[in-house]
Amino acid sequence: MQHRDEALEETNPAPSRSKNVNNFRLQTNLDSAPHKCDRAKVKNKAQLQFKKIDGWGGKRRGAGRKNKSSTVNHGARQIITHKTPLHITMKLKRGLNGLRTQKMLQQLKTSLGKAKAKGLRTIHFSLQSNHLHLFAESDSNQALASGMNSFGARFGREIRKRLRGSGSVFNGRYHIHILKTPRETRHALAYVLMNTSKHQGGEPEYDVYSSNRQFKEWRKLLGSKKQFALADGQAEPVPDYLSHPKSWLAGVGWKRSA
Repeated sequence: MQHRDEALEETNPAPSRSKNVNNFRLQTNLDSAPHKCDRAKVKNKAQLQFKKIDGWGGKRRGAGRKNKSSTVNHGARQIITHKTPLHITMKLKRGLNGLRTQKMLQQLKTSLGKAKAKGLRTIHFSLQSNHLHLFAESDSNQALASGMNSFGARFGREIRKRLRGSGSVFNGRYHIHILKTPRETRHALAYVLMNTSKHQGGEPEYDVYSSNRQFKEWRKLLGSKKQFALADGQAEPVPDYLSHPKSWLAGVGWKRSA
């Protein structure tokens, strides 16, 4: 029996102690080492922890191609509410003019009346040869967009019939100034009502191509010490295509600005 056991030991020798230790260490290292995906997660996590340093990189204010077309940028509009009057300017493309005619004036009034039903409430307007100004109100951005789309499409179609054959007649997007203070509102109101005097010079006077005949508070607007041809108490009734001011700034607030 002893010889048999010795023969078995010689045929199947037991692993040495050193080999067992090495195998145990190798197995331990493999189990405890992070997998490839785990190492990638750790690496990415470490990269996200870097602190931002000053210098180049990222979007900068004023970066990008400059707008040299003299048109209004297509950025997001500011929030419009029923409390904020609006000063809107629309310009014709270069080379187009001739809006100050009785036919174009009548088409303007008709277009303003249609736009009123869509959400644009025009309080005053001034029609010049190649541009126009509106002093208006609207309840929201959506209402303003609907009203201006109606007005631009109808009035633009009439301009196209009389001034050119086809294509767009307006010089890009309309410009809008949201009036937020009594001083801003007063200046915008005076600018629209006296726009013809501004371009032609001279004292303010009645202009048939504007709505200043419907304005009756000239002394409050221009100051009681100034001499001018316009006088209080001679205003005409507000026609259907125009609207009475609803906001505090357009109705009362502008009077409190020095």
